This record gives sequence, C-alpha cells and structure tokens, in this order.
Amino acid sequence: MSTLKIPITPEDSAAFIQRLTALIRVQSTHLYIDTSFLMWMTKIGSDSRQEFIDWLKKNCAGRVHVPIWAAHEYLKHHVYGTIEDELTEKTKRVDSIVKSAYTDLRPFIDEPLGKGAEDPSTIRAELRTTLSTLDHSASKIKLWHKSYQKHASEVISFINEVTPEQTSVYDHLENITQTGAGRFIGSIPPGYKDQWKKGRGQQSQESKDEVPAGSNQYGDLVFWKEVLVHAKCVGAEALVVVTNDRKNDWHMGRSDNTNIDPTLRSLKKDWEPVPRPHPMLVMEAKLVAKVGQVELMDSAYLGALLWEVAGDEVKAFVNVAIITDSSEPANESDRRAKLLEERTAADTAAASASADEQGYLFLDSSQVQNSRTGFLRALLESRNPTDERGKALLDEWCANVKAKYPLSKIITPEVLDEFDHKKLASLGRELHDRGLRGIPGYEETLDDLVSILNRLPPNTAAALYLGLLASMYLVRESNASCFPPSSPVAQLLLDRQSADYARNGVYAVAKRLSDNEAAPLYLPNSDCPRVAIALDIEPHSPTSNQLRSLRVGEVELLTLAQQKESLRLSALFDSVGPIDGKTIIEKACALFAIPMAQVNHENLFKQDYTLTAMIGFKRPEDIRIPKEGPDDD
Repeated sequence: MSTLKIPITPEDSAAFIQRLTALIRVQSTHLYIDTSFLMWMTKIGSDSRQEFIDWLKKNCAGRVHVPIWAAHEYLKHHVYGTIEDELTEKTKRVDSIVKSAYTDLRPFIDEPLGKGAEDPSTIRAELRTTLSTLDHSASKIKLWHKSYQKHASEVISFINEVTPEQTSVYDHLENITQTGAGRFIGSIPPGYKDQWKKGRGQQSQESKDEVPAGSNQYGDLVFWKEVLVHAKCVGAEALVVVTNDRKNDWHMGRSDNTNIDPTLRSLKKDWEPVPRPHPMLVMEAKLVAKVGQVELMDSAYLGALLWEVAGDEVKAFVNVAIITDSSEPANESDRRAKLLEERTAADTAAASASADEQGYLFLDSSQVQNSRTGFLRALLESRNPTDERGKALLDEWCANVKAKYPLSKIITPEVLDEFDHKKLASLGRELHDRGLRGIPGYEETLDDLVSILNRLPPNTAAALYLGLLASMYLVRESNASCFPPSSPVAQLLLDRQSADYARNGVYAVAKRLSDNEAAPLYLPNSDCPRVAIALDIEPHSPTSNQLRSLRVGEVELLTLAQQKESLRLSALFDSVGPIDGKTIIEKACALFAIPMAQVNHENLFKQDYTLTAMIGFKRPEDIRIPKEGPDDD
C-alpha cells in the first residue's frame, strides 16, 4: 500500500465538520495552535476568547499545545507591535477610501441610472451617509489599540498554560538553513511559500538569493518539526493544526468551495474550501511520528464546528469566527428602513466616538434631559418612593460593590434603559438615603458612584447628582431643609459643585433651600465662593491663644459652655490643646456641611489654639439661616 495518499474526491463541509468533531473527542488526538491563530485570538474580544478557551479546557484538557516556536514568534510580534501596526494600516486605508470615494463616484451619479430609476440625489445622499458611517466606525475601531495590552496579556496567559515542558526547537535550528533550502527547492511543505519572506525590520531591497539573516522563511518548518517530535513523544495518533494560514504549502490547494453545506451558506456566501492538508505533510507525520491522521482547522471552520456541537456555550466566539454576510433589503420599504437604520447608526457612531473621546462609559439616552425646569420637577417628584425596579437595581449595585466589583462595570445603557432624569434623580436620592441610614454596603456604593460621576454621560450624571444632593440637604417627604445637611460623602459631593453636569442639580437644590423658611449655613453653589472663617482667642486668658470663637461669616459656631460632651472640643480632639486651626476647621466643616476646599485661610490653619474644658460646637441642628437674614445668635 502506498505511503503517499492524494485525495481525489473533495469533502463537503458537513462531512468534514462531523468527522473533525468525532476526531477531536478522541483522547489520542492532539491540537497544535500556530502563530497566525494566536494573532487572530488577540484581535477578538475577551468574552469570545474565553468561551473558546473554556471549551478547550472542558473537552480537550491536556491535548492542546502551543509549540515553543509559535510562542516565540508570538512574542516577537508582541514586542514589535505587529497587530497594532496592522490596525493602523487598515484604518488608514479606510480613511483614504472615505476621503476619495465621493469625489471619485460623484460624476457617475449626476442623472437617473436607467429608465424609472430613483433620483440621483437620493443615491448621493445614501453614499454620503454610508461614507460617514464608515468614517465614524473606523474612528471608533482605532480606539482598540488602547485595549491591546489587555488582549495580549490574556493570550499570553493561555500560551503559558499550554506550552510543552520540553522542546526540540534548538535541535532543529542547528541545520535548518540546509534542511529548509533542500525542501524549498522541491516545494516540500510546510513553508516553501515563505521562501522569500523577510524578518520584520529587514531591508526590503535585498535580492531574493540573499534573504537577510533573521528572516522568518523557515518559521513554519521549525514549527512543524517541533510538532512532529512532540506528537511522537505523547503518542498522538492524530493531530490537528489550528492555523489561519491558507497558503498551499500547508493546504493541498486546487480546490473549490462548492461543497459547502446550505446551512453554512445561509450564514455567509464566501467560504474558503474545506481544509485539506498537503499529502506530503500527512506522509511525513506517518513516517516520522507514527501519526495516522493530520488535519487543518482555521477560525471559520472551527466556529462552524463549535456552532454545531456547543451551541450557546460559545455563542460569542462563533459570532466573531463566522463573519456573516449583511442581508439585502427585500423591497423598497425594507430599503428605506435599512437606510434609516444606517443613518441612525451613523448618528450613534458619531455620538459614541465623541463619548469615547471624552472618556464617558456610554451615551445618554434621549429620555434623560438636563435643564433647570426639568430638574426642579424631578426634585419635586423624587420625594415619592422609588419603584420596585429601582430598589432591585440598588440592591444589585450594593451586592456587586460588596463583592469588589466596580459600578463602572455594572452601570450600562441596558441597565438604565427605562430610567429618565426623574427616575434617575429618585434612584440617586434613594441610594443616598440608604447610606444615611447606615444600611451595610451602601456607604461604599455611594463612594463608588460619586467617584465615577465624571465618567457617566453628562445628563445621567447630572440626574444622579441631583438625587444625591437632594438627600443630603432636604427631608425626603417634604423637601424641607435638613439641619444640618448630612452625608457620608459630603465633601465629595461638595467638591463636584462646579462640574458641568452638577450645575442644574445645584441650582434646583439651592433654590429650594432659599425658598424654605430657613436654610443651612452653606448653600450649594456652582461658583464655589470662598467661605470666610474667623478664629478668635480670649484676650485676657492666662494661657496663650485660648480659643473663644469660630465664625462662618457672621454666624458663631462655638459656645463657651457646651453641656453635651460629644460636642465639646476637648472630647472631640481628646485634648485641651494645643490644636492647630486646620484640625478645628475641618471638624467644623464636617459637622456643618461646609466645603473644606473653599476655605482658604492658611494663617488660621497653622496657628495653634488651647481649649477650655467646656468650650464646644453649638448643636448643628440649631444652626439655620432664616429667610430674612443671618441668625443674630
């Protein structure tokens, strides 16, 4: 029986997938992943990649390998930034098309294209819309490079888990030039198509018979030899090379894609032929490694296989592995609907690009408005109890924060899809109320939310901030003034008064406080005015710098005979002094909700003061400013 077997009848895709599915399940079948597939794995999303890795661990544990040579080549590409350069090159090509296409095609759409054809202005509008959408999409795709390091790290972690403990790479390198040259002369696979392949960074003007040292012309051959040695060591009876290399120095070539299953055709029309390994590879594997079967598998056919056998387990992976065709509009109504969809997509893409550029997590919904009149109404309605969905959402946020999962990963457009600015204000108010009541986990949730307000889309951040500020300053049921304003994140909220998203919320709360019978010592103000604070000492005291008075504007905050121990300064500071002015002022700001950042009296901060045993702060709930003016007390 002949050692060399050349296939005669092409295999259809259904039979191929069925046969490979059965083969991969056999414990003596080993899978070897090459550099081209690892590079493709780096480009796809984390979820898609992890689905594939999880499937391999579940179904092929101990039988999946990245040969050392493939790992080495991947590392070279990682260091040189090959994928990032590829993205740059491809997006530049798109930019070039966008810039020139309309000018190039405009002369051909100057009149109706055939009898009864549509107005050429419609075609021109469609073309502009399409190019605009393409331009916006390319702008967004360019941002992928920011996440490259994350993707590369995940792939490298996978490589480190499945590289063999021993390798024959160095044995092959000793005479690879002579071996490779001989094989290439006879077109013996793999790799002879790489005969003139240069190494990255080499001079491109070298003549073909003087390929520079360091070129990668023998890379496939080293990989293949390492695979054969490893397969023999582990007793593999079959091996599958997972590669996106489609050159016919791996594949048999001279085939067509007419035998593609109709189900796969329905997903996309343009399929490569079913992978068939070069017969010389199959023969070499038998002679050198006693391997009875060699198969090739690329990302598209791997996606088809997993779609067949794993279903929803690998849905994301299949979706990126099999890039489906766009469906064509069936009629004029569908065409117009598709055009509207494309225009909407272009608008969304433009807004998304703007959001990404400004660092927002997502886009504002159109139902979330940000206006003074709208926020005055939202402040009024936020007195009502939060609905069940809002309560459940807050419970979910708190549980995730307790589990150390940040809100920036949880708050998405889908989560907030039914929340307008009024519901968001109510949500923020309820969250802050829970933090005030000391419900476990909600103070941490508040901290997390306030810390990402500047990353939320501005209208969403504005509505949430309104709710948080309202809870700090106003009684929920009546919107009467709280005395004193209270918040576990008071200084954080006050620090954000001047943010663009905060202005209408600050206005609504400050207006309500001004309309009430009395207001707190400090009213929210987006202009962040300086707060005038004065510290005075007792002039005839036997001790130096004995504190007598602390005033904010004209309002005195100290009493010389505080009966409540918890408000006495000696108890608060566990000492009668000396205490520096900054420490005393910080305590006053905390008790009376004064923004510490707006106090600017360095001379007071550094001065030390002594205390009497009874001097203390007035009760914070007693400090209020009536409509007619400051309290004379």
